[in-house]
Amino acid sequence: MILALTMRNPIVTIRAARTEEFARLAEIELNAFAVWAKACCVSSQPSSSPQFVLQQSLDQGFLLVAEELGSGRVTGFAAAHVVGRYLHIVEVDVEPDLHGKGIGKALMLSLLEKGRHEGLGGAVLTTDRFAPFNAPFYAKLGFEILTAADVPGFIQERLDSQIASG
Repeated sequence: MILALTMRNPIVTIRAARTEEFARLAEIELNAFAVWAKACCVSSQPSSSPQFVLQQSLDQGFLLVAEELGSGRVTGFAAAHVVGRYLHIVEVDVEPDLHGKGIGKALMLSLLEKGRHEGLGGAVLTTDRFAPFNAPFYAKLGFEILTAADVPGFIQERLDSQIASG
């Protein structure tokens, strides 16, 4: 589908990803990591989502890519999976040279709409709220920072694991 309603001048089509695109998705994620690391003064080793995470999202129908109109080049992706009644957004990345063009928003809106269509009760994600672009981006889409009492158990487990690993 082309998201003409969410993008003034559509430059991508949002569609389901394919297994053979996993290497390209890893490349996009590593490129986006470099931007995040620079903005947050992070020096940790870059990594991309494990293939089993992408496969789980694909199997559940929640791995979407942004394909550039004309060239067919994949320029971004969003991965999520269902946990209970939640859509857990796992990763959203866009090639750095295309940031600010509405591609991330189009990917997120597509995921959220698919989650609504599937009857899910809400969407959750974790992000670095101190990165200058993360929290404001998600806030514009309606996400709110949860209090500790409102954090779903599976998200708290993920946070605890991230804290334990540094």
